[in-house]
Amino acid sequence: MVPAAPAPSTPKDDDMYALTELTPSSPTSPDAQPQERETSTLPPVDKGKDAILFLLAAAAMDGLVWGFPFSVGVLHEYWSSSLFPGQGDANALSLASTLPTAILFASGAIMGPIFTALPWYERQIQLLGLFVATAGLIASAFVTQAWQLVITFGIMYPFSGAFYLPCATIIFEWFHQYRGLATATVFAGAGVGGTVYPFVVNALLGKFGYRTTMLSLALSYAALNLVAVVFIKRRIPLPPREAGVRRHARRKMDFRWMRARAPAVAFTFMMITSLSSFIPMLWLPSFAATVNATRPGGAAILSILNAVTVPGLMITGHISDRVPVRWILPLWCSVAAAGCLLLWGFGTSSGPLVAFSIVWGMSGASVAGTYGKMVTIMADGDPMVPGLALPLLIALRGVGNLTSGPISTKLLQYGPFKGAAGAYGATTYGPLLIFVSACTFLGGVAGALFPLRGKNSGVGV
Repeated sequence: MVPAAPAPSTPKDDDMYALTELTPSSPTSPDAQPQERETSTLPPVDKGKDAILFLLAAAAMDGLVWGFPFSVGVLHEYWSSSLFPGQGDANALSLASTLPTAILFASGAIMGPIFTALPWYERQIQLLGLFVATAGLIASAFVTQAWQLVITFGIMYPFSGAFYLPCATIIFEWFHQYRGLATATVFAGAGVGGTVYPFVVNALLGKFGYRTTMLSLALSYAALNLVAVVFIKRRIPLPPREAGVRRHARRKMDFRWMRARAPAVAFTFMMITSLSSFIPMLWLPSFAATVNATRPGGAAILSILNAVTVPGLMITGHISDRVPVRWILPLWCSVAAAGCLLLWGFGTSSGPLVAFSIVWGMSGASVAGTYGKMVTIMADGDPMVPGLALPLLIALRGVGNLTSGPISTKLLQYGPFKGAAGAYGATTYGPLLIFVSACTFLGGVAGALFPLRGKNSGVGV
């Protein structure tokens, strides 16, 4: 829950969006009086029923949307062993399993500018995305060939990205002082989904079979999201869509903000760290099986990592509201890199692997908790930038998601280090662990260059 704000902030800080969108004329003009009254009646930032309901609904939607991609391992195992066993459909099933995550990440780069340019159609686009995603889930219940899963689950379901993306940008209207914590809370919803969904899907498959499971999941997915979206609304009303008013109230998209130092550092950090950030989730279960770590096993260790990420994100977001991002990123990345080298590197039993999952979940997997503050500094007082910057950051994570699989597969072919201790000598994972640690640490070095505050607005910690 977001703590109560200590005191009302000035309109300059909290109503940045309102002053930009609602005041085409100067504050001293006669037209300013009704605009001032409209601004004064806006819901408060950082507190109040509307802000809390928005936050809870956005976190729920994030968990629902990302729950399926995070439970795809359970579905993939069922597809391979029960639905299409021994039919030589491994490539199609692997593609159906990886496409949703990749497209969900990449969709931000496309949908961000669309939502920014056409905010009046935001709700219609959201509902269209939900409809296509739900239709994909329903259709996946009736597939008779593996390639049909690529279309239904792999391509249609990721349209849900259009449904949840506005949550991640409208939040900048609702929260100012606690923006880092609020953004991290929304992202933590995915961690909850990643923890709960695998158990739910596995239980339903075991009791009711595939078709009933997918139909029930699809209908509950649509129903819960339709309830949540009711509370996803803007704090700042959009100006009327009449051409004359719109021309003055909302500027055209301007990408000059990308020339500043903050976006360059943020994008560099994201590109480097995304190459390794998904590898623990991808390979921990297989590694646990390789070293015969069974109590707990690989699936349980992965669930621990996802569960720990939830408080990790919220703690990181809370700290980012008070401590500069350029201090957080190097520290978090250094801890994660050391945990990978030592705990995973010498972890040939369940104990060290559980310890690594906890350390990684609280550090490397939780750096997303800083995104809210990073985007705030990147925006530098421009209310249109968050709707462009955050989707671009998410899209860059998608690049890492796509490339980490082939890179890690290639690294695993190098074999063990002769005479080395722990996993470095006993398994083929040594080069992979060094790669993960190096990318994570170098990302932290890049993050140390992130500016303390915006150049023009002075927004920062």
